[in-house]
Parts: sequence; C-alpha cells; structure tokens
Amino acid sequence: MPEIKDSGKVWMKGSVLPVNAVRIDDKIFATGQKEGQSAELWLENDSLCLDLHDLKKGERTARFIPLNSKANLPGTLFNGFEKTKHADVLIVACDAVGTKEKSISGIKYQEGRFKNLDHRTFWQTIWKNPR
Repeated sequence: MPEIKDSGKVWMKGSVLPVNAVRIDDKIFATGQKEGQSAELWLENDSLCLDLHDLKKGERTARFIPLNSKANLPGTLFNGFEKTKHADVLIVACDAVGTKEKSISGIKYQEGRFKNLDHRTFWQTIWKNPR
C-alpha cells in the first residue's frame, strides 16, 4: 500500500525557487503549495489528495494527483527531507497529466464558509459542487 514517507523541498530544473514536495514510496511529487498556504495531504483512490488553504487571501484549492503519474521533471532534493538521501531525482509535476484541481475564492469562499471546513469536508464539498 502506498505511503507518504517524507517531505521537503526540491529544486526543479528551470525554477527560481525550491518547491514543496513529498516522497510517496520511491517517487517524488511536487505539491504546488504556494507561500502562505497551509497544506493537508493524504492518499486515497490511488492518488495524492491535497487541500491547499490560504486563510489571508481567502482561497482554497483541492488537488488530486494520480500516483501513477509520470515523474519526468529533473530536479534535486533541497532541504527538509529527513528520511531520503540527497540525490538528483525525477519529479511528478503538480499539474501532471491526469491531475484534477478545483479552487474557491472571493464571495463563494465566504458564502460557502470554506474557511472553517476541515480538509475532508472541504474535499467532499468542492468535488460535488460544479464550479
């Protein structure tokens, strides 16, 4: 059964700053987490599920990255990885083929009370409501 084994930052070829990533078994996934966002991550339905929440901006994103996505972005483990040996790696992009994403902000965020939802309730709500 797949498992999130480590997390940290990676330098991806062509990026100006390191990005947040997790290691699931032997594969590295970029999360797409931005500065100011909190992140809840879990594995479900053979996918990495993310709840990325920026309280100050009033924005929240649900992202679904299939675990069988191809790791094709060259990069290097940067920092934070405590259980993974430093190495050059191939990384799964946060917008890899098959990734699904829904975001909510502004009035819809406020009216839907998305600020106070736990990550599971947010996840269920955002995917069942067409936007």
